Amino acid sequence: KVSRVQPALIVIILDDSGSMEDPLPGTTDAKYQWVERLTGVIFKELLARSTELKGDTAQIKSRYFVYVITYGSNPEVWGAGEMDIKAAVEKYANDGNSLALGGKLGGTDAAAAFKKAYEYLKEAVTDQRFRKSFPPMVFHLTDGMSATDASPIAEQIKQLSTEDGNVLVVNAYIGTQTSLSYKGTEDFPGYVDLSDVGSDEDNVRLFNMSSEVPMCVRQNLIDDGIFPNVKEGARLFFDVRTKDMLKHTIQVVGSMGSRADRNM
Repeated sequence: KVSRVQPALIVIILDDSGSMEDPLPGTTDAKYQWVERLTGVIFKELLARSTELKGDTAQIKSRYFVYVITYGSNPEVWGAGEMDIKAAVEKYANDGNSLALGGKLGGTDAAAAFKKAYEYLKEAVTDQRFRKSFPPMVFHLTDGMSATDASPIAEQIKQLSTEDGNVLVVNAYIGTQTSLSYKGTEDFPGYVDLSDVGSDEDNVRLFNMSSEVPMCVRQNLIDDGIFPNVKEGARLFFDVRTKDMLKHTIQVVGSMGSRADRNM
């Protein structure tokens, strides 16, 4: 569950290598621009979930914390590092609705970015705020082949845990080709079998790095209409073919915990 007493922690790892300047398939705007816009949308949604009205006064309770890493040849931490969702939304707005992306960070060293996430998470899961919370989620979004293999460090991350379970790893791959046939978000079944991802080695690696979708997360994805036909046992691996798929994939970070506990 996600509550003020047991807040959710989301680590977002964003590829900001040179190719993120290229247009998102089906659009004329750069991939990084769509990532920034849609991340801002989910930030505001998480802030809304953390806001209660007391009479005419809005009270914000810190139910979500974020830690954003951008990477190319080297990883960089956005803002002040760990931020509650109110601070993250303010930082995003003050920076012109931006995460300071721009496809400007050179190559693609995913392993270094995951290592930075691991170093943060190994301390965070024992923190008084998070140790009893729904397991943190690591959301990784990339658009291409990494020069390094993040698999070993991703496995270490998945071994970290709160009292409620192991850290979840999500991978989203913009522009890849797979063997899975679907029309859009409404009939996306998820990737259950390795054969679904095809023979591309990056697809295989990212699929294997990804956690299996927990039952409560799957139910939230269905109930919220994000991926209403996602199958039991699917991995948290997503191929991003369109801006609509990108939007719904980023919304996965809001699928943590039980909906019944939002108002706690």
